[in-house]
Amino acid sequence: ETRAQLNKHAEQNGSGRISATALLVKIVAQTLTRHPWLNSSLQAESAAGEAEIRLYKDVHVGVAVALEDGLIVPVVRDAAQKGVAEIATEVKDLATRAREGSLEPAEVREGTFTISNLGPFGVEQFTAIINPPQAAILAVGAAQPKVVPDADGQIVVRPIMQVTLAADHRVVDGAVAAHFIADLKSTLE
Repeated sequence: ETRAQLNKHAEQNGSGRISATALLVKIVAQTLTRHPWLNSSLQAESAAGEAEIRLYKDVHVGVAVALEDGLIVPVVRDAAQKGVAEIATEVKDLATRAREGSLEPAEVREGTFTISNLGPFGVEQFTAIINPPQAAILAVGAAQPKVVPDADGQIVVRPIMQVTLAADHRVVDGAVAAHFIADLKSTLE
């Protein structure tokens, strides 16, 4: 419903449509600002065998794009600071140029978190592989109509989207990851 309203507004203003991926990038970025351990990376071990965890202030969300011979992950920089319309335009441009092979090397570097959305392919649930050195990745499945109870216990059909978080437990403990995913779920709803 929110996306439909945003797209109606976009049509009236002559701007581009808002994709589900753009909404996810914005909501994930906002949620990451409240959960910095998920917006971090494990740095290489030192000669003494010690690794460093780097927490990032800025949120740079990578969006996995399928190519014929694999994946590429262009990055939406400062995603928490951008509006959803700006993110939508940027994601569309990055994905188009990724498929054309015209991305600049800087456009695929320095992501702090990645989203992999297989919803457009009809995949309902999957586990994505973490993009090193990032601490986590979010796998997003297709929204499918499901029979669920509403707040009053009545049976209704609602679109349900499955997301799966993969986290590097050297950086993020399970309870921290659970708080992030619960906050993300609440924000999405």
